[in-house]
Amino acid sequence: MNITFDKIPNPRYARCYGIDAIVKNFKGCQHLEITLFRSGATAAELEEVKRLDLVGPPEPEVPPEVLQGATEEGALRYVLENFTESEAEQFLQYCQDRYADLFETILIAPLELPVPLGAGPLAALPTTPTSGFICFDQAPNYPLNFAVRAYFDFNLQDELSESQV
Repeated sequence: MNITFDKIPNPRYARCYGIDAIVKNFKGCQHLEITLFRSGATAAELEEVKRLDLVGPPEPEVPPEVLQGATEEGALRYVLENFTESEAEQFLQYCQDRYADLFETILIAPLELPVPLGAGPLAALPTTPTSGFICFDQAPNYPLNFAVRAYFDFNLQDELSESQV
């Protein structure tokens, strides 16, 4: 398993690490890219981050119609789906102990803050016949005290594979 963990000293906000991974084989899909996220942020956590100025203006190349309905709360919920350094380390150890033969790569990298208005939580994405969630926290004997989910989209994977040819 290839592991990259890009740590930063003194992050602006502790919950600043995103985790992406490549799974060797999932439901017949080889080399599936997944994005992991911390699930179950509380209303208190949301209130706490509201005063930290973690949401910036939208990216200029994003068309206005795409931003329709975008909210600061949605962007903050996205921020709350990221991991602290300690949580990322714990989840990485869990993967090494339990799923080492399933992962090709795990990349842990800091989130750029502020996030742009228009960012939204992965948990809000719909489940379809070709996309959905892996619920690590629902596995038997899950040892961590925070819930971790992963989002996958087989259609996106097909696009990535075709563009890499």
